[in-house]
Amino acid sequence: VAMEGKRRRGVNIPHDIVDEILGKVPVKSLVRFKVVSKEWRRSIESTCFIEKQIRYQKSLGGARILSVSGKKRRNSLGLEKLLITPCSGSIQTCPYRPIKPFRPTYDFNVSEPCDGLFCVYTKTKIFKFNLVNPATNSLRILPAPTSTLDEVYGQTRFSLLGIGRESFVSPKYKLLWFFHCDDRLVNESTRCKVFALDSNNWRYVDPPNCLIYFDQPIIHLDGVLYCFSFYREEMGYHQPCICNLLAFDLHTETIWSLESRDCHELSMCILNHRPCIFKKRLGDNDLLFKIWGLDINKSSWEVMYSIEFSCFPPEFYNRFIIPVATINNYVIISNYYHDIWVLYGSKTHIFPYKFTASKYHMCFFETLRPSLQNMGHKQEFMGSYDRIIIPMATINNYVIISNYYHRIWVLHGSKTHILRYPFTASKSYVFFFETL
Repeated sequence: VAMEGKRRRGVNIPHDIVDEILGKVPVKSLVRFKVVSKEWRRSIESTCFIEKQIRYQKSLGGARILSVSGKKRRNSLGLEKLLITPCSGSIQTCPYRPIKPFRPTYDFNVSEPCDGLFCVYTKTKIFKFNLVNPATNSLRILPAPTSTLDEVYGQTRFSLLGIGRESFVSPKYKLLWFFHCDDRLVNESTRCKVFALDSNNWRYVDPPNCLIYFDQPIIHLDGVLYCFSFYREEMGYHQPCICNLLAFDLHTETIWSLESRDCHELSMCILNHRPCIFKKRLGDNDLLFKIWGLDINKSSWEVMYSIEFSCFPPEFYNRFIIPVATINNYVIISNYYHDIWVLYGSKTHIFPYKFTASKYHMCFFETLRPSLQNMGHKQEFMGSYDRIIIPMATINNYVIISNYYHRIWVLHGSKTHILRYPFTASKSYVFFFETL
């Protein structure tokens, strides 16, 4: 009888072994596994487990390309994942659940990702910032830097955002935001702000005293954000300028610059764990497509890849060539319309595949890194209207709190409970009890 009772209760697996198994489970499943038990939830949400899961995701074979849809959807953001495996020469696609609630606009831009997080933001004066993790289907609406609106003299036409992590050891993430202030200031027209996810506030940092190429991305590598900059002696778009690669250290929040080639024709990406630049549109006389990698120790550039243009299929007729990622000894390259993918290496594989209504593409890996870092239940209170907090009643030792739209109800006390329930066609709310 005792043996039968033990069999019914099952085998007690050591917690270390459970952690090791969970670390190799897909992120989508880990999100569901949080409800199995409190112990599993604590393990999956712990910083140590998330770091272990990030290292495992980086070690996986295959390259993951994330597509952000440019198609305007009702209150959601469409995402799609492309998995390319060079060993088997195969390609797989999988749509993500739409990110909600997301209010689409026609002028939004997408930052380069960092540890599975990226930011969707607007480029005009009406500043909106949304931090997204598609693997966990989470969205965090960041507060707008409202003080900036009074300082731009109505001329903020350009902005550029990047996200990065201070270092491999530090779990702190920051956003770097450049915005154009006033043409009359020439090289001093660019302002710079930093947003720390843990403190949830914007603050000014020393400006770079140069101009930023707002049509080129900000990339992240080892605690440093890189972007293209240029310096102009006189005001005017046709005046000669000096081009540089601007580097921003996320820990010290200092800026320095490196000599670069002519940035007008170049773009930037991360390949083989190195900042790389390339000429994304070849001229009619260019026979080779070259990718230069940065040697940080020597502060110099060296040719990493040199590919003959004749190797590319006819879909590259407009001579736009965009390297996206590297995997094993292959370089993954796409064209302007992203309807053809080339794996260039010892054997060249060509995959014809077009994303549905895609606008942005990026190399990406899934993580459990929460977009709501150290924010608890505050996600629903982060929008321009959602920052209104309304206490409704008390029950036992709890305070019942709601937001502007009354879609979220928080019971705050010794244990915080979050209840999501939107009333139908609601206008007013009162606390009451029934009587005769």
